Amino acid sequence: MYLFMISCYLLMIFSLINLLICGSMGYTSFSVFGANHAQFSLFAILIFVFTETLVMYFFIATGKSIKSILGEQNPANAKELWEEVKQIKKIIFPQIMLTILLIGGLYIFYFGYIISNSINESLPYSWLQGPLYLLGIVQHIWSLKIKNNSFKMQINIISKIADSTK
Repeated sequence: MYLFMISCYLLMIFSLINLLICGSMGYTSFSVFGANHAQFSLFAILIFVFTETLVMYFFIATGKSIKSILGEQNPANAKELWEEVKQIKKIIFPQIMLTILLIGGLYIFYFGYIISNSINESLPYSWLQGPLYLLGIVQHIWSLKIKNNSFKMQINIISKIADSTK
């Protein structure tokens, strides 16, 4: 489980770096390993979505394991611990979904704009991309803080279960 969590942390850092590089490529004209902005953004969004999905899977899988352990061993504080797990999910899942919506929406807007702009040169919505990017990055950084706190709370619950079963 700890290896899984560490993998999530490494992917979250890698994903943030990719998104920052992708944003920098949008404001300047440089390439990364020969990839232009559109090509690198495809790579960045794939890593981002994979990472967010993996983080959600971590909380779903550990929550299911915790529920199973609580059902089998039935410690005195089982109901309280299960409520804590549900509370963590109520905190983290909306933030992850909002982040996916903002970053994914930015990606869809960007590629829709590129395709439309190649057909019609006078689209007036190019100014929208910068604020959407900044909003998405700020939300993503905020969600990283929430994910970190949620990982700590989940590990704390697992520690409580381990202590109560000894």
